[in-house]
Amino acid sequence: MANLRSPARRSRLPALGVGVLLVVGALAGATAYTSNQTAQTQQTLAQTLEAQLEATGYAKVKSSTYQRGLLSSTQTMNVTLGKGTEDVALIVVNHIQHGPFPGFQAVGNAIVDTEVRFADPALQSRVEKAFGNQKPTIRTVVGLGGGTSTHLDIPAGTLLEEGDVGSSTLSWQAMTGDIENSGLKSSTRLSWPEFKLTSEDGVLTISGMALNGNAVKQNADDPLGVGEQVLTLASATYGGTSGGAQDGLDLKDLKVSSVSTLKDGFYSGGVQYNIGQLGFSGLGSGTQSLKNVQLHLSMGHLSREPLARMVTTLQTLGQQLQDDPDAADLSEAQKKALTDDALALLRAGPVFAIDRLSLTQTGGDIVLTGKAELPGASELDAETAQMLASSPALALGMVKVQAQLKAAEPALRELLGALSPDAAAGVQSLIDMGYLERQGNDLVSTLAFGSGEATINGQALGGGF
Repeated sequence: MANLRSPARRSRLPALGVGVLLVVGALAGATAYTSNQTAQTQQTLAQTLEAQLEATGYAKVKSSTYQRGLLSSTQTMNVTLGKGTEDVALIVVNHIQHGPFPGFQAVGNAIVDTEVRFADPALQSRVEKAFGNQKPTIRTVVGLGGGTSTHLDIPAGTLLEEGDVGSSTLSWQAMTGDIENSGLKSSTRLSWPEFKLTSEDGVLTISGMALNGNAVKQNADDPLGVGEQVLTLASATYGGTSGGAQDGLDLKDLKVSSVSTLKDGFYSGGVQYNIGQLGFSGLGSGTQSLKNVQLHLSMGHLSREPLARMVTTLQTLGQQLQDDPDAADLSEAQKKALTDDALALLRAGPVFAIDRLSLTQTGGDIVLTGKAELPGASELDAETAQMLASSPALALGMVKVQAQLKAAEPALRELLGALSPDAAAGVQSLIDMGYLERQGNDLVSTLAFGSGEATINGQALGGGF
């Protein structure tokens, strides 16, 4: 166990940990290798590893050297980690063994063993003690065809930090990961069994975290690609005190997934949040418990070509700002390109949808669905868009919205009662006004908005827009 004694101030260790993980992930994901077995191939490999670090936006390569040998090469990068305040210096060393039999351990173009350490010897010593003197490993095998396979191992560890106002202990179990890339296809698998932070105020435990995903690009210049990412979390718990009161959080069975598809020149994408159980206490709210909480959002009918150009322009801008932080945000040409592509996206008729927002109470389910469209944007031009931007209320006439709330009556009363007794008492008033309709055991409210007018359950809302 490593022991860090410091004055009473907020620890930088969590931020440093996140930053180092970004660096590790960038290096592990470096995949743009060529298959020609020449000195230029190895130089390209070194340049790619450097570019992957820069792409994180959190790491800046200050210097890089490359030493080419007969059977192996070494790339050493001095990296600054941070956003300009209290930056931390890292040394990243890539030990590259050349193919076709790199290190006589595999058949391929190269094996890359990556070493990341802090430039400050004292800090590096503390980190090594936290890992029990075991080293994290990142090994990438570059195949003869240019594909890569990377394996990542972060050892378990414990870190104790002591200050004038108390101590905190950060502990974690070993994290493992595999990243595969075969040109236009890639996949990622990461697993982190447990992370625990114990302080004078309370204990936070995150267990059973895993990330799995895959992506496919149409060609090497495709900035978008399609694919799926799934993050799962078995549980997250917190128990502690705040201002003398007990606070608590109990989350179980979290699943966050995102998916993107391409059909007939249009992208569709969505993200889904699913929580098996969510309980919390404190903040003056007493104890609350929600089950089967779901939030599913999607965006569809996004024209591929203007979207891809917008992403490319924004990536170029990000690189410009990284190279010269004092540079102007956008050139006039970039502004015009982004405006033109944004208009093309709107004219194509994108659709935003709340596919499902729901939770389960003792009395049943509460479900909200809805979608928003822009049928009035099909003929939108730059002059009209500029006018609408200065007067957003005028744009409402172009929007079409449909939404429906459907809830088991006991569940709705239970939820509103937990939030406010007055809100629960107002349910009957909404029924009497026709804003909620009984359909069997459910209460239903249907909202429609179009041409600047809104209705609820077919009743016009006074005033319009």
